Amino acid sequence: MTVIDSLPTADHPALARRGRLVALAVGAVLVPWCVLLAATLPAAAQAQNWSLAWVGLDGATAAAAFGTAHLLARTDGRAALAATAGATLLLVDSWFDVCTSGPGLARAFSIAEAVAVEVPLAVAGIWLALALTRGAR
Repeated sequence: MTVIDSLPTADHPALARRGRLVALAVGAVLVPWCVLLAATLPAAAQAQNWSLAWVGLDGATAAAAFGTAHLLARTDGRAALAATAGATLLLVDSWFDVCTSGPGLARAFSIAEAVAVEVPLAVAGIWLALALTRGAR
């Protein structure tokens, strides 16, 4: 039995079909939305609560890491979900670090941090999640 077989949707094909349609609809709406944003958003903007946004993102990443560790200590298979969330947050963090950094040394530091720390940790989180879900078969 695979992980997919153990999902509730395996016993409910109509639920799986509806879920698939919703996911396709979301993707179909977001593609033109991204094109519109690319064409209309300003190149720079002043942001309110800038520090709060970054602290919240890093705090969520830490919570995912602690959650993963806690679930692994309990040998709980849901650690794969927490690891996936942590990996996703790390990738988002590195993307926004690089995209919002100033030119020169600030951008070079952001790229170096992404390449040396955030992306490798995200890859490790994805590897862990895949290893855990393969082990659930």
